[in-house]
Amino acid sequence: MNQTLDLSGIRNFMKGHLTEVFTTMLSQDAVLTPEQDVPKITDRVSGSVGFGGDDINGAVYLHMSASFASRAASVMLGLPAEEPPGDAEVNDVVGEVSNMLAGGLKSWLCDTGAPCAISTPGIIRGASFQIEPMPGVEQTILVFQCNSDFVVVEVHVKFNNR
Repeated sequence: MNQTLDLSGIRNFMKGHLTEVFTTMLSQDAVLTPEQDVPKITDRVSGSVGFGGDDINGAVYLHMSASFASRAASVMLGLPAEEPPGDAEVNDVVGEVSNMLAGGLKSWLCDTGAPCAISTPGIIRGASFQIEPMPGVEQTILVFQCNSDFVVVEVHVKFNNR
């Protein structure tokens, strides 16, 4: 394989993978924005999925506004516009999309020779929080634009045995 198991390889994989997941599951175009400051997303819904193996540990975080998450849930669940999803349905969809992102990364990592497993998704809701990596953990952040909304993906990685 010519894939590189480093942070830039993970970043490159996630660029295309999020776009595929959003197109397929949410009927939404997601365009990677040029390097810029991470937009502040107030009233945020975030999904998190951990991954770990002998060579690598980390987590994938997917952040989006509550309004975008609600619209995404409506699309994924096939709900009519006049029937907005509740918080439980929104959480399920954000968790599932986060799981798809982490699952794709897990497969890619296995293909590069770093087998690992993923956790079940968790949901974080709030207006003002920040995910900070622990010492020794590398972080990459990708910002995508979906129409007028932003979606932020953080991948935190600790390479073991390095």
